[in-house]
Amino acid sequence: MVRYGFTARFLRLTVAGYLASIVTVAAAVWFASAPVLHDMQNGAKRVHLETKANVIAGLLDDVMANGRAVSSDQNTIAFASGETGLEQDTKTRLSDLTNVRLFDSLGRVLFNRPTLSAGSPFLKVEGKEGLAEMVAGRRALLPRVLYRPGDSKFEAHFQISIPLLYENAVAGLLVYESHMDLTAVLSSADDVLVTMLLTPFQKDQWASWTNGGEIIDVQIPDHSFFVAAQTDRSVFESIGLDLVLTAISVAMVALLLPFALMAFSGMRAIVRPHKDLLESQNLLAEKQGELEELAQIAEMASESVTVTDENTRIIWVNRAFTTMTGFSVEEAVGQTPRQLLQGPETNKEARNEIRQAVQARRPVQTEIINYHKDGSRYWIKLSIAPLISLRTGELRFTAIATDVTEAKEAQHTISEAKRETEHQARHDPLTALPNRRYLDEVLESEVCNSAAARTLIRVDLDHFKNVNDTLGHAAGDFVLVEVANCLRRSIGPNDLAARVGGDEFVILLAVDGNTDKAKALTEKLRVQLGTDMVFEGKTCRIGASFGIATASEGLVGNEDLLKSADAALYVAKDTGRNTTTLYTPDVHHAVLAKRKLSSEIEQGIARGEFIAFFQPQIDALTEELVGVEALVRWWHPTRGILPPNEFLKVAEQLRILSDIDRQVFAYGLDCMRILNEDGLRIPKISFNVGMHQLMNPVIDYLAGQVKIGNTRVSLEVLESVLIEEDASGFQARISELRDMGFTIEVDDFGSGHASVVGLKALNPDIMKLDRVLVAPVTESASARTLIKSMVEIGKALGISVTAEGIETAEHAAIMRDLGCDTFQGYYFARPMDFDQLREFIKDGYDTKLDGVASIAVQRDRLGDIK
Repeated sequence: MVRYGFTARFLRLTVAGYLASIVTVAAAVWFASAPVLHDMQNGAKRVHLETKANVIAGLLDDVMANGRAVSSDQNTIAFASGETGLEQDTKTRLSDLTNVRLFDSLGRVLFNRPTLSAGSPFLKVEGKEGLAEMVAGRRALLPRVLYRPGDSKFEAHFQISIPLLYENAVAGLLVYESHMDLTAVLSSADDVLVTMLLTPFQKDQWASWTNGGEIIDVQIPDHSFFVAAQTDRSVFESIGLDLVLTAISVAMVALLLPFALMAFSGMRAIVRPHKDLLESQNLLAEKQGELEELAQIAEMASESVTVTDENTRIIWVNRAFTTMTGFSVEEAVGQTPRQLLQGPETNKEARNEIRQAVQARRPVQTEIINYHKDGSRYWIKLSIAPLISLRTGELRFTAIATDVTEAKEAQHTISEAKRETEHQARHDPLTALPNRRYLDEVLESEVCNSAAARTLIRVDLDHFKNVNDTLGHAAGDFVLVEVANCLRRSIGPNDLAARVGGDEFVILLAVDGNTDKAKALTEKLRVQLGTDMVFEGKTCRIGASFGIATASEGLVGNEDLLKSADAALYVAKDTGRNTTTLYTPDVHHAVLAKRKLSSEIEQGIARGEFIAFFQPQIDALTEELVGVEALVRWWHPTRGILPPNEFLKVAEQLRILSDIDRQVFAYGLDCMRILNEDGLRIPKISFNVGMHQLMNPVIDYLAGQVKIGNTRVSLEVLESVLIEEDASGFQARISELRDMGFTIEVDDFGSGHASVVGLKALNPDIMKLDRVLVAPVTESASARTLIKSMVEIGKALGISVTAEGIETAEHAAIMRDLGCDTFQGYYFARPMDFDQLREFIKDGYDTKLDGVASIAVQRDRLGDIK
């Protein structure tokens, strides 16, 4: 009984040990192989995804390159800023984009060209999202790309928003879309790896949407969305299961005999020396099987796999290696990759990086140029890792290579396109000279921080507008090209000439430049540019004014050269043109005074210091008050009331006239409101408005905010609009203002070159004869005849005529006889502030005149007093 119990326990222990050994082997095989298989599969997928992400990034860069070219076009920026119309070439380029829209800085749509065949998955508001933050400076001025999936699996919609920049400020926003069929990029011929595009939100929610599903993702370079593929655990689990089953089969057979011998031979057989040898053999067989399985996986991989010894000689390659390189296994084994694959264009940096990593026995990843057996070169993305042989303990190196030639070529093409785009962005397309951006970069990088004093010349063409107006823009372009060629011929090899505006150029002299060289150069240019140019048989005559600023005399630093030369140029233009002015202490003091005045004007706008004075307008027959003209004045905190000639020119240069006009407009309307509430009615108030304010809807808003009773608002535009503004948009705006109740007047009529045709086209309600025409009527019969003819033209067109500059009673009598309807001048009243206007109206108030002031009443009262 005792012997039987021992044998039974021994057999049970033997069987348990046998089964436990099999289970242990299976578990060891599984846990050892699963991570390796999983990592290899995911690593291969990630490399593949990175290649696809780079391809998609390249495609997006191509699409964005078209948008950047349009957004950097000067006409596009000028159109978005409201400064000009849209040229046909720019309109064509915009129309080439899909579902394109162009916004101004306030978010209004200036251009909208939907593509009917391409539906849009984006909301209309998404295009201009972030525009306000960019205008306010709270958001970076960078393009933005949005992605939406298409109808099919591999379709994608992208919306690109590119800010339009003018002098580092947002002038508007270009928005367009691109529809891409990414089947060729995202699909796979063998359906092993099907990829997809995901937004960050889709990526974050994937696990919850798929009940814990895993994905591998790679972010598309420079964009916020991803290329992803689902993790397919079934592949490596199937391989691992086959490996485990094989190991179990081998273990069952291998362990059956020793355990049977142990069962029948007893305890002494268990401890015999051959047991250790048997177990070692079994372990070696298991590991050998594992290596064979891994070798099969490497053999089936789509990426090239190479194994080298510690001296980097090839000892094994897979099929993908032979396909990629053209070398057979026999040709490759025994060679080093450098001998076999590398050539004259193989990048030395990558070669040195690999050599250092191998010497240090550490992993490395790089991109390198290799050569095919036929001599053709190709790019690979290479990953090398050291590996210790489990059987011999020897050092090995495993290299995995992916062919990225197409991606590299696409990247090269995109880089070339970017370089060309950058060149175009930094050069004037007409003259091929560097533009303002190029000049600013040079000034910032090479001049401002340089210890060497530099000299700069500002050049402005004289009478260039006459060439454009009389001979056409083609002649103007010809002149600009000739001027650019003249500058190139005249400057030194190290000097820089740039076109920075329509007819404005800058010359930056080399380090050895000084005032004398600058004067000699400007004199040479003045003579050459004064020579007649012939375009298509027509003579083009221009001149040039020059402003010179130098840092060599210590008056200004390099960083102030451009604005100092600007100041000198303004002096040259003001003193007769066709001359050269050097930035001197006198000019410097004038600049400082101008800067002070500029600062005070901006502060005055912020504090609301700009008000209106009012000059009455009198009926020529009844001498009743029929209106007032609002004239701008500056209520300066220390200098008192300043007339327009003290500040308007500087305000115009600062481009803030519209801000002053808005203050005067609001002030004048508020004064009318107060007078009407007090029962002192003024039939009409007139405001002088420029073209920008006339086209701005702010004027509609301000007029609608103030309740001024029955007082009409009249807008005075200069006579020049009859010549310059002939666009249908201008005429439509005039009609719109009339529909809202505004009266339109032409100011200073007769002082320019306006035609009767232009007057008829505009059809104003009132034309105001310029004081220059009115002044000589007391002495000149021809002047009276001219006035009479102009009045008759106005009457024929149904236009009321106002005479400005009525200084004497004789003026009033003559102009009344000539048929003028309304008078305005010092004979009746000078411009006055609001309180003076109130008293003026009260003094002439007569209930018989329905609350309207009358000059005649004032005179009667004065007669009663006498």
